[in-house]
Amino acid sequence: MSFRKRGEVVSGTGNPLVVGRSPALTARGPVVPGRSTVPGRNNPIRGSPSTAAPVASTASNNVSSPCIRPSIVTSQPTVSTGSSDLDKLLLHSGIPLGCSLIVEESSTTDFASVLVRLFVSQGVLHNRIDDGNVQLCHLVVVGMPQSWANDLPGPYKGTSKEQKKLKIKENEQKISVSNLSNIQTERQRTGGSDLKIAWRYGLNKPEKESSDQMVETETYSNYSTQFDLTQKFSPPPSIQDISFVALSPNFTTLVNQIRQIISTKIKQHPDIVIRIVLPNLLTPSLYSPTQSSPQFILPLFHSLQSLLSTYSNNAILMTLINLDLYTRNHLITSTLENIFDGIINLQPFNQQMSALIEKAYKNEPKRIQQGLVNVIKVPVLSERGAMMVRMGEYAFKNGKHKFEIESWGIPVIDEEDSASNNQQDIPQAQTTKNIDF
Repeated sequence: MSFRKRGEVVSGTGNPLVVGRSPALTARGPVVPGRSTVPGRNNPIRGSPSTAAPVASTASNNVSSPCIRPSIVTSQPTVSTGSSDLDKLLLHSGIPLGCSLIVEESSTTDFASVLVRLFVSQGVLHNRIDDGNVQLCHLVVVGMPQSWANDLPGPYKGTSKEQKKLKIKENEQKISVSNLSNIQTERQRTGGSDLKIAWRYGLNKPEKESSDQMVETETYSNYSTQFDLTQKFSPPPSIQDISFVALSPNFTTLVNQIRQIISTKIKQHPDIVIRIVLPNLLTPSLYSPTQSSPQFILPLFHSLQSLLSTYSNNAILMTLINLDLYTRNHLITSTLENIFDGIINLQPFNQQMSALIEKAYKNEPKRIQQGLVNVIKVPVLSERGAMMVRMGEYAFKNGKHKFEIESWGIPVIDEEDSASNNQQDIPQAQTTKNIDF
């Protein structure tokens, strides 16, 4: 009786047979490396667990772009929305490539358009990282005139005091006659000590930082930018930055125009990011009755979603809709919520709640918030079955310089302050009697 090792090959001819193991068999025969063995898996659904390996491979190729970073949840290549707070709320640090996001607003206000403009401004700024020598991003705006791009917010440059300090530092670092004379007088005053002069003018700063800080700041320094809502983008975007596509009576013509733009840009630059934007969706001033019908809108977005699947390594989609025109129970809205990968709902406060918040933060006007931010659907994670619904947990405020999202808490009014205010409002009683002693 002889014994063989577990991994020893019994027969050297044909397929190797390992003792104690049998070859994996399926309905189609033995396993072939590099080929799917399960029926119906040749074209996996986007976002399913079976596509985890291809996503990881594409992420390693696209992450070299300065406008892309891997998702902190799934490691998929992700782009910024232009708002760092919204990026954190989506849990991926942005929107994964090949996904779509719809922003709903349940009021007559227009806060959602701020997020869309930030989304567009971030793409334009990414396209100008290398002075426009390499086109990293391109935007496709549907249904808006070219003048719409003139109101995009520009990068935040700081307050007026901070800008003055930066100009002073830049002027001090420049080589000029006045700076050299200041250095000479400083040397005479300090007795020729160069160390004090170097310390004063910042010439003896450490050149290297810690490795962790260098990786975080240098690798993703251009990924997300803070924009100033009070400033306009200068110089304004050009044709190389944005392509405007007009609405057409037939949705197939519209989709073919968008597909042609995407394919042309990808042929020129394979790693380019295409941001598709549909601002003010279904607004009566832009969309005719035929273009607002389900026969036009639903096939349009199904076709756009198929474009995202085809160009899953390059394209993303963002749009907004007003729930006062089409409620969530409407056929179009409910179907769009099933089509889109991510859903964010902005719920502005009513007049009574706004008055309460203004009264509570009368001494701190910067803390006044305008409404709630509800997370209904998160890209990739909601599709995989994770419960991502968060209602009434976050609030937004549209400040002078930026759009902020923070945790929501009901403000509390101090009873003593309210009582003192009520006493001040009550007029003092007057008497006609003489109270002199």
